Amino acid sequence: KLLAELSQPILNKVIFADVSRIDEKDSRYYVTTADGDVLVSSSKLVHSIGFSPDRDIFSNLELVNRTCGGKHILISGFSDTTNMYISRLVRAGSRVTITCRHFHVLDKIGTTHGNSGGPFDQYEPMQHWVGTTAAPNITGLLVPLAIHGCKVPSFAWMIGQIQSYVAGLVGLADVINFRRFDTDNQTQALGLVNSSALEVPGGLGYLVKQWPVDEYAKFYNDPRHKDWMLSSRIYLNDIYFFMQQGLVQVYRREEIQHVAGKEYLVAGKPVEFDEVIGCAEATHKLLEVNGCRHYSYAEHLYGMWNRSHPNLFYLGTTRPYTGAFGCIAELSGLFVHRMITDASFSRKVASQFPSLMHAQRVQQYASVSQPDKLHVQWAGMQCLRIAKLLDCDLSYADARKQGLRVEWLTGPITALRCRITGPYAVAGAGEKYRRSCQNIHTNFMALNMFYRTYGDRLVVASYFMTFALSYGFTLPSMTGLEQFFFALILCALLVRTNTWSYLRGFLLMMAFDNLYHKRAWIMLLCNICQFLFCLHCVVVGYDYGIPATVRLGLPIDALFLVFGSVCYPKAFFGDMRARRPYADWLFKTYLRDARVAAS
Repeated sequence: KLLAELSQPILNKVIFADVSRIDEKDSRYYVTTADGDVLVSSSKLVHSIGFSPDRDIFSNLELVNRTCGGKHILISGFSDTTNMYISRLVRAGSRVTITCRHFHVLDKIGTTHGNSGGPFDQYEPMQHWVGTTAAPNITGLLVPLAIHGCKVPSFAWMIGQIQSYVAGLVGLADVINFRRFDTDNQTQALGLVNSSALEVPGGLGYLVKQWPVDEYAKFYNDPRHKDWMLSSRIYLNDIYFFMQQGLVQVYRREEIQHVAGKEYLVAGKPVEFDEVIGCAEATHKLLEVNGCRHYSYAEHLYGMWNRSHPNLFYLGTTRPYTGAFGCIAELSGLFVHRMITDASFSRKVASQFPSLMHAQRVQQYASVSQPDKLHVQWAGMQCLRIAKLLDCDLSYADARKQGLRVEWLTGPITALRCRITGPYAVAGAGEKYRRSCQNIHTNFMALNMFYRTYGDRLVVASYFMTFALSYGFTLPSMTGLEQFFFALILCALLVRTNTWSYLRGFLLMMAFDNLYHKRAWIMLLCNICQFLFCLHCVVVGYDYGIPATVRLGLPIDALFLVFGSVCYPKAFFGDMRARRPYADWLFKTYLRDARVAAS
């Protein structure tokens, strides 16, 4: 579509040439060709740099494709590309050892209602809540947090214990130790974050996408898809499953030392590998601007602009964790366009630059696992930050006018959403956004989002009223001042997420086997009834002889936790799937088919 819009009048204005250098002199930029000729000079320069992939990809692929079964391969570094190598090596019958720092696997197929699958990078739910005071709990999501050095019994420590329990419940504990791959780089944060208060360094590490074994097997076992999948080399790449079955082992970099040739010490034991493959990350494809300081993503707002060089802009510097390169590119282009064409907007950004950069650094260092991953962002969050600065973020008031209340609540943050209102609004964008949300069934999340926003708050408010009643605080017995503060605390618990509501949200994530599960609706109804009954007890000053444990909702929570334990494995994130039932399928069907085809 983009190429179709590049009409000849536009192409006539484009200069195609090899550029060797860029110089900044007297507030002008000079672009020079390889022959030393000045191609163009300008007062403003937009440098679209993008990324350079690992230069050894093709040679590594040739080596992988030549490797036959029965080999033991060492791969240094882990990424999507590495996972592609592994999928082919495992299919050929080889074993793999990986040495890396930190990674987290994300399913490319997210389970929605009715267990219908869809690509996760089309959802990215709840991102529009970032930076607001109404952040919902993340019940139903298990993201491995680094829990190194958490204080006992701090909130972070309790979350770690819950996550460790869930890891054991779904078989993840057999695969990976959360504490082994964590990092404490965020506690440094260049002085921007108080390390003594930051109990959870956090961060996802290096995000690797995969096709989980249960979804893959479903298509592989269907003759309508199997032949096409194999002919297109769409192989199983469920790295957690391979680790669980002993086909892949993962070690930290310091656990593997090179001895000589292909001999290494792996956790102190000598191992002779058949092949060694090195993998490098994609890096910024940067042509330095002479006269300006070396480009650093951390020193530029959204990786694009620094006040010290107000007429120099960088595009293509942010890499999304998953999908949505186009969305980030479009919002970045709009930011640069407005900075160049709108003088008042440019002055506003320049005046706010220190505070904007401070907020960016705190956010990045508190959420990114490694210092060199600052340019890796959640696409929806990055688009939201830019949209807010451009005044094109969809507000609830604008959504209500266009009949997009549910889409505002549950829809993903995409470039289309940011073109509904504001200076870059496009006619018909709202209706297109509505259809896109319908296509991926995000509207189904509406009641679930309401539950995750208010369900745990209702329960914590019930705790407060139950304990107040147990100490003799009833509405008739309270003074006017006591009633005022009682109502104030109750309202605060209902409108603001607090430590206890977050903790209950993490705990109750074990009650749901799906992010969009209908069971959450029943839980919400129970929470409302619990809150109303506790409120009634305080108002009338009588508990009707019902034990406090029941009024606290503990039997209901226990019942839902039992349901969750029985109903696993379906879940939204890849680390919450029961993989062991597919062991026989892996060895007796998938790998046997590969051996038969090879012979």
